[in-house]
Amino acid sequence: MNKRRCPNGRYLIITADDFGLCHSMNEAIMELWEARTITSAMIMVPGPWAKQAADYAAHNRKANIGVHLTLTSSFPQYKWGPVTRDGRVQSLMTQEGHFWGTSAEVEHQAAEEAVRTEVRNQIEAAIRMGIDPTHLDSHEGSLLGLAGGRDFLELAFDLCEEYRLPFKLPRNIVNQSFLSPQMRELFRKRIDSADRRGIPLIDDLIILPYEQEQGEGYPDVRRQLSQAIQEMKAGITELVVHPSRDTAEMRTLTPSSAKREMEYNYCMDKEFRQLLVDEEIRLISWKDVREQMRLAR
Repeated sequence: MNKRRCPNGRYLIITADDFGLCHSMNEAIMELWEARTITSAMIMVPGPWAKQAADYAAHNRKANIGVHLTLTSSFPQYKWGPVTRDGRVQSLMTQEGHFWGTSAEVEHQAAEEAVRTEVRNQIEAAIRMGIDPTHLDSHEGSLLGLAGGRDFLELAFDLCEEYRLPFKLPRNIVNQSFLSPQMRELFRKRIDSADRRGIPLIDDLIILPYEQEQGEGYPDVRRQLSQAIQEMKAGITELVVHPSRDTAEMRTLTPSSAKREMEYNYCMDKEFRQLLVDEEIRLISWKDVREQMRLAR
């Protein structure tokens, strides 16, 4: 994974999520790249600001970008739809032509071939925009079956094999208490499938709830994330943040705009950087995982 081995075997990917969703998030993520405080990002190809994100990535080869496969449009008044411009993906859309608002609706409404067509076209669109994808991921978990147990992971794995890309599915998901026994068994089967196919998976995931709780401030965010970093086990862990400035644009989208800036500030925090040094945690990127996969093949 890295020529310099980590003494305690703890590797961390720091990923900025939802690149391309809006201008405020794009600006924050580009600032984090310039400061070299993240190691990966995920582009939402159907996102309204995806072109700006892709242009940045295409001209900054150190900006490792995965494709955040998107099938939902959950903001009430800020919408997007499929990149596929024909009737093959009708089951993915509302009457207004937008993606469904929730993963549960995707599981209930979407035809499998429509999902396959759209996610493939999102990968191809990213490549046409100049991105060299590092991995695949699922926006709001719409491919994972978390809402009702109908997942689309096997077709996602087909694309991982075709494009020689890893997929973000943490192995530790099978130990999560919020999952039913049936869902844990489903994920065990999917992890076994990925292993048989030679698709690398990460071991664990650190991510805070998206919503800002009443009274939650930056010290709370820093404490929670720093504690999770300290408790990391051996293997590859991904820290996922949704960074943005607390702008008027962002406040029109979400009541948790201030928390988005808190996560941005954490990535910039010198105490966080020192914590990684003190804990002897080695930073890697999804590109490192992808290259290891391709070398193994």
